[in-house]
Amino acid sequence: MKLIFTAFCLSLLSSCADYEYTLNDRPILVRKPVSVEVTVIDPNLSLCLTETLKIQNHTNIGDLEILDCSFAGIKTLDGLEQFQGLMRVKLNGNKLSDIGALLSLGVLSVADLDNNDNIPCEQLAALEGYIGKGLTHSRECRS
Repeated sequence: MKLIFTAFCLSLLSSCADYEYTLNDRPILVRKPVSVEVTVIDPNLSLCLTETLKIQNHTNIGDLEILDCSFAGIKTLDGLEQFQGLMRVKLNGNKLSDIGALLSLGVLSVADLDNNDNIPCEQLAALEGYIGKGLTHSRECRS
């Protein structure tokens, strides 16, 4: 029974990051922090990416498939093209005026850009041609 209780406690504690667990002063579980260098121009996008990578326990930017940075105050996506594993992005409610970086994501299939009324119409049309019905956006765009 003690073994089951100990295993249960360890499984609960293993979800916490950046801790070292010891038994009789010997490490039994060491959680290292996610150390992924995120280099994008927009500080709000950088913060969202860093937090997402940490929460999802990714150590490689290519492993990130889903990104939700809704209502984060993001103005530019410059640098996002390095995240080539992104399949789904949720960027609604930001201040985007250029979505060119999304056009270079090879496996992107879903993009929510609703409530970003300053995106150029031609970029939205290009992205819609690329991912089709996977694109959600405002009716307003910049011509």
